[in-house]
Amino acid sequence: MKRLIWGLSVILIAILSFVIGSPVNAAANDHVVDAKAALIADAATGQVIYQQNSNQKLPVASISKLLTACVIEDEIQHHQLHWNDKITFNKQLADISNDKNYSALGLQKGESYTVKDLYNAMLIKSADGAALALATAHGQTMAQFNQKMRTKAKQIGLKDYQIVNPVGLNNEDTKAFQLKQYSNKAQNSMTACDVALLAQYLLKHYPNVVQTTGQVQSQIRVKGQVKTYRNMNKMLVGQPMAMKDIPIDGLKTGTSDEAGACFVSSGQYQGHQIITVVLNAHGKGDARFTATQQLYRYLQSNYHLQSLKLKQSDQRVRVSNGRQRFAKVTPVAIQVWANKPLSHYTVTTHYQKPLVKGKGVKAPLRKNQQIGLIKVKALQLTTLNNQPWSTPLYAKQADPVGNFWQRLIN
Repeated sequence: MKRLIWGLSVILIAILSFVIGSPVNAAANDHVVDAKAALIADAATGQVIYQQNSNQKLPVASISKLLTACVIEDEIQHHQLHWNDKITFNKQLADISNDKNYSALGLQKGESYTVKDLYNAMLIKSADGAALALATAHGQTMAQFNQKMRTKAKQIGLKDYQIVNPVGLNNEDTKAFQLKQYSNKAQNSMTACDVALLAQYLLKHYPNVVQTTGQVQSQIRVKGQVKTYRNMNKMLVGQPMAMKDIPIDGLKTGTSDEAGACFVSSGQYQGHQIITVVLNAHGKGDARFTATQQLYRYLQSNYHLQSLKLKQSDQRVRVSNGRQRFAKVTPVAIQVWANKPLSHYTVTTHYQKPLVKGKGVKAPLRKNQQIGLIKVKALQLTTLNNQPWSTPLYAKQADPVGNFWQRLIN
C-alpha cells in the first residue's frame, strides 16, 4: 500500500512539475528575465508565447502614452484633430516641458507646435509636456481626455488597469493638470498582459505608428532654432542595444520610482511581428533592454513555427446564389508558435454571420474579402484575450451573384 501511495505521489509531482513549469506560464524559479513581470506575444494573433507574472497590476509610467496615442489617432481618424493643427503652449504646459525632473523638451510658452510634432515628441522623447498639450488640445479638459482614455481601454479589452493621466506621472506631479478625484500619489497601472493588448491594438489599427517609434531621432523648432532629440529606445536598428537578427521598430519605454524601468517592444522575427513587455526590470543601467534581449533569445532558442493545414473540405466554401458553387479560401495553412510539436488540436473555419447561408456563404464575394476566421484549439495555445487562437479567413477568388439559371443551380 505504501509503495502504491509513493508511486502515485511521484506521478502527481511529475504532472504538477510539467504544468507549473510550462513555458507559457513559467514558475518563479523558471523566470527568463529578472523583472516583476514579462511577456512575449505574436502581434497578429495575440498568441502568448511566454508570460511571467503577467496578470499583476503594476505601475507603467510613460508606457501610458501608448494609450494616449490610441486616443489621438482616433481623433485624427474622426477629423476632430488634424496632424497640421497647431497647439499654443501656455504657462502650465511650459512649466512641465521645462522641468528637468520630467522628460523635458524645453517647449516654450507662447510658441505653437503642430499635432504631428507633439505626437512624435511624445512617443520618441517621451515628452510629458507634449502629451499634456495633445490631451488638452482645442480646450479639452484633462477630465474629458481621461474619460476618453478609460473608454478606449475598455474598448481594447484591457482588464485590470487604472488611468490617472495621459503621461504616466503621479497625479501630484502633473502640477496644474492634477485631478482632484485622485490621491496625490495615484498613478497609471496595468498588467503586462494589458500592456501587450494595448500594443497589439495600436499596431493593428494604426500600423504607421512604427514610422514614429522607429525613428532614432527627430527634430522640432524651438525659439526659432531646430532642436534635435533622440529616441529613448536603445534597441532600434543601429543603436547600442540593437539585435542583429531581430530588427526592433518600437514601441515605448517607461520609467519612474514606482514603476522602475519598463519597456514594450515591437520586433520582426521569422516574418512575424513580436511584442515583448518588461515591467520593473531589476538591475542598473539598461536592464530593461537586456531583459528584452533575453526574451527574444528565449523565443529563438525554445520556439519554432508549426504549420497546420485546413481539412480538405474546409479549403473551399459553398457559395449560394453565385456564378460558381464553390469558392477557394485562403490561407489553407497557418502557423502557430510551439516549443514542441502540437499533437492534439482542432482547426475549424467560422464564417461571418452576415454572409452565412446554410453551411456556407452567399454571393457576392470579392477577391480577398474576409469571410470569417480560422480557429485553433489546443491546450498549449493561449492568447492575450483568452479567446481561441484565430486568424482571418479570406475568399481567394471573387464570386459575383449569378444569373437566374446559375442561382437556380447553385
